Amino acid sequence: MLNQLKQLKQDIKESRNLMEGTVKGSPNKFGFVSLDSGKDVYLPAEEMEKVLPGDRIEVEIIKDKKNKKVAKIERFISSPTKYFCGKYITKGKTHFIEPDIAGMNRWFFVPPQKRKNAQNKDLVKCRITQHPFKTGNAQAAVLEVIGQDHDMGIEFNYASKKHDIRKTWPAEIEQELAQLSDSTIETLAGSRIDLSALSFITIDAHSTVDIDDAIYVEKTDGGWKLSVAIADPSAVIPKGSEIEKEALKRASSLYFPGQHISMLPEKIAGDLCSLKEGSLRLAKVVQMDVNKAGDILDYHIVEAAIKSHKKFSYSELSHHYETPSAEISSSLKPMLIELKQLTSALLSSRQKNALVQADRKEFYIELDEQQKISDIKTKTTTPAHKIVEETMVATNRCIADFLAKHAVPSIFVRHQGLRSDRLEAVDKVLTESLPDYPAHAISELNGFINTVQTVSQSDELKPLHLLISRQLDKSSLASEASPHFGMGLQQYTTFTSPLRKAQDYLIHRQISALLKGKKEAIDSTRLTKFSEATQAIRNAVNDAEQWLKCQFIAKKLDVFQASVLRVFSTGFQVKLIDNGIEGFVSTKEMEGKYSFNQERMIITSKGQSFELDQIVSVQLKQVDWSRKQIQFALVANQTEGISAAK
Repeated sequence: MLNQLKQLKQDIKESRNLMEGTVKGSPNKFGFVSLDSGKDVYLPAEEMEKVLPGDRIEVEIIKDKKNKKVAKIERFISSPTKYFCGKYITKGKTHFIEPDIAGMNRWFFVPPQKRKNAQNKDLVKCRITQHPFKTGNAQAAVLEVIGQDHDMGIEFNYASKKHDIRKTWPAEIEQELAQLSDSTIETLAGSRIDLSALSFITIDAHSTVDIDDAIYVEKTDGGWKLSVAIADPSAVIPKGSEIEKEALKRASSLYFPGQHISMLPEKIAGDLCSLKEGSLRLAKVVQMDVNKAGDILDYHIVEAAIKSHKKFSYSELSHHYETPSAEISSSLKPMLIELKQLTSALLSSRQKNALVQADRKEFYIELDEQQKISDIKTKTTTPAHKIVEETMVATNRCIADFLAKHAVPSIFVRHQGLRSDRLEAVDKVLTESLPDYPAHAISELNGFINTVQTVSQSDELKPLHLLISRQLDKSSLASEASPHFGMGLQQYTTFTSPLRKAQDYLIHRQISALLKGKKEAIDSTRLTKFSEATQAIRNAVNDAEQWLKCQFIAKKLDVFQASVLRVFSTGFQVKLIDNGIEGFVSTKEMEGKYSFNQERMIITSKGQSFELDQIVSVQLKQVDWSRKQIQFALVANQTEGISAAK
């Protein structure tokens, strides 16, 4: 009878439309369940009250009074949210926290004994003490008071706390650092190839101290011999040491405007392992034979000791190419000429055989004494930047090839091209628009390369190029060699920033083993941890910068020229041409009804239409301070705005 009862319960459960998924929030009280099958189902407000964004739940798909499919929660599975940051709110004697969590529209009650003397409008870090699933009521305890909105530097401090950015070094690391000195470098250099006589140069920002790479080039009968030396901290830091453990946890250095949190201690990143001018340093050197067409014919990897003969800043070297400087050693000048010619050849080869993204207008933030934005300026791309870019890409390509040939689980950078949910729609548009386009070609690497090269050749096809470029998937890490569609390469990795990126550091350690004939696999779980940690760093920087940008734009009443960045059914995202600040223009604020062509990313009404890269005139409408979102409104006369921009 018990078996029959179990079977009956199982039959009843199977007859119901039960599915598992992840909760997604919205700007309103309701939410959605992103089912494991790939579909999103509406989660009514009364159900959303029981859960938090990111929760894993089991739901039954039913129909509501209007005969629409909705989700009803059957079972709570798990929640990834344990800690969060937010603003402390007092309402009489009742205390709450307004959480800073995307898609969450509830407050958490704070019991009297869990308040830690927090005051109204304090920014705090908290721990969830009661999940709302059983009662609908959520509770939290204050762990730390971070500060208030008006505190100097609060944007960086708050973002660091919110995303668990590590700033200080444990005492054990200081003890290990005390064991390292210049004599450590000299001792280790004795067992390496001595390339210190070669005239390596470094090219970096004037203020940079953690210098990862140095370059040397010789002219040959068939082209050039390019040597790229990359700093080798894996040779100096003991395997399994506390320094290494901390670096792997941090995953990457972090660069806030005006601030820098290093992945490695300053003694290593800025001194003992930095390729400083005139200092003997340990490096892995990738020696490449490059022909006159810019193709890499062969390469070798050696562990060496090198010495940088000159540190160039980007501006200094670029100025030399425009107006040769008498202060630069005559022994270096011929190499600088060859280096520029080599760069042109490498770039030409990539443009012909792979994909090179067009230069985008980028910006940098300048802060005043109060750590607020004083100005946002355009970054200048110089010939020196191009030299570094092309030589580093060439080096990384060689390393990816080396790792792929050894067939050992490692760290590759994978890019799958278009987002999977947009592939079919874009393929349809290309089929309709390009007479010679083979159906589904864009889903394969060579087809993707050929298609992008075709649509980037003329202004007439620019809308198709934009359609592809604005719907690309994000890159990810993979243990095995995988195509990188965005660069048009069979495989790619990063090896050239071991002082700043943990994945590059680990690849250095792996290559040392391979050069000795040992295959040491990199655990695939590392890739997930690196991805999560680097995403947290990216989010922290974005959060701090966006807060600063909101403060900056809130004071501006100007009419701005902007380009349409992305298009949605509810409006479009724009990017201001002068400073790169992004915001949203809602069609709800505009006259008439708009229809959305998702395939071609255009919204239209009877009077006007908006498409990717279109120039529009906008003014600030408002700043949503709780979400740090900027909302713009179109100015009345768009014709004047477009003419002014042109």
